[in-house]
Amino acid sequence: MDPLSQLLAHPQAEGAFTLLMSMRAPWAVQVEDESALTVVIVTSGGCRLEAGDTVHDLREGDVALVRGPLPYRVADAAGSATVAVIEPGQRCVTPDGAPLDLALAHGLRHWGNDPDGPDTMIVASYADVGSVGRFVTEILPDAAVVPAGGLDPALVGHLAREMANDGLGQSVVLDRLVDVVTIESIRAWTAANPPARPSWVGGIGDRAVSAALRAMHAEPERAWTVADLARRATVSRATLAARFTELVGSPPLRYLTSWRLALARDLLTDRDHTLDAVAQRVGYSSGFALSTAFTREFGVSPAAYRRRLAAGPRQVGAQQTGL
Repeated sequence: MDPLSQLLAHPQAEGAFTLLMSMRAPWAVQVEDESALTVVIVTSGGCRLEAGDTVHDLREGDVALVRGPLPYRVADAAGSATVAVIEPGQRCVTPDGAPLDLALAHGLRHWGNDPDGPDTMIVASYADVGSVGRFVTEILPDAAVVPAGGLDPALVGHLAREMANDGLGQSVVLDRLVDVVTIESIRAWTAANPPARPSWVGGIGDRAVSAALRAMHAEPERAWTVADLARRATVSRATLAARFTELVGSPPLRYLTSWRLALARDLLTDRDHTLDAVAQRVGYSSGFALSTAFTREFGVSPAAYRRRLAAGPRQVGAQQTGL
């Protein structure tokens, strides 16, 4: 299973905050919610997206993936006054801090300065995608845009229809549809935009490197050697090591360590897993061995990391931004 397949398997990535935003010009929304990843689907009209140093003019059918936790801005045009600020926890306030949640709500999952506004977009935000998810998001720019037609219109239409209903199992259906849209958008963007720097995505296109990656992703608990991986890839050790390092950006076993520790960080969010159990699942001989590698990699022990988890998401987020 590759990182994209596991992107939304992290417990904190389940259940994106999803709503339909409808706006009438002039308008601008400053988003400071610190979400790890946000999907913006323009369903009518358009918007201007400002993320990092980039500006994108989005039109109906365009999809944007906005990589957090840095703030971004959506507006009808450059220079429009900010009508709302979205803070962590999806709290909506005026620029001077007055609550706006009720004033701009128009029923279930519908929000904006005009319920019949011509600029509409589905916005889905994942508060956290976990360490494995960051293997994926780190290959994205501040805003990755998939032009209209890049996704199956039937998929987007299905999501839009579900947004307007409130049937049995509605939240589960929406979660799964948003997950599929997210993954399809990442796939479409990476297919059209080959990575500018080495990464696991670059290795997928090489037969031998891809075989080694699949092996490590599928069985991180196995005591892999470069020789084992080379046999799986049906090339020599020297060939695999050279091609892997060139395309992925690190030697095979260094990548394996990073993958194992990312999995370990995500498993540590479940306090029912003992450190020894986590170690066994990700290929370490003991909890002590995992703790040593984890501390070396992240600068904090597994026990301290769990304490930060218990302290709340903002404590964890502050720690993760440097990783």
